Amino acid sequence: MTSIRDPLAAFDDDTLETVAATTGVDERRLRDVARAHQAGVRDLPGVDDIVYEWRNQFHQDPLLHRTEAVYVLALRDHVWTEFGAQLDATDAELDALRTLHDEQARSFVSDSSRFDTDAAVVLTRP
Repeated sequence: MTSIRDPLAAFDDDTLETVAATTGVDERRLRDVARAHQAGVRDLPGVDDIVYEWRNQFHQDPLLHRTEAVYVLALRDHVWTEFGAQLDATDAELDALRTLHDEQARSFVSDSSRFDTDAAVVLTRP
């Protein structure tokens, strides 16, 4: 039987706690929204499939970092509009989720300048 990684495995507890504190969003709620986001990507079309699609769709390769457990991408901002439409979250919670992804993504890459113009997306690999 294949083991499935925790959807929040790509996120440090310290980063989650810090983002929750600085954005004023309850940490438990931020974890719930982040988990729902990861589950949504896993369900349709799937983490590996969507990363493959994005790598072929965009002019500049969005994949900045990959390990056995995580993908870190820099994508056009509109992906967060699409993600937000799928989540049952307030604007403040969505902003906190985006901040979480940005902070975590920057911790994975040595040159984080792409995140100054593109939106960070961190996906836990299944």
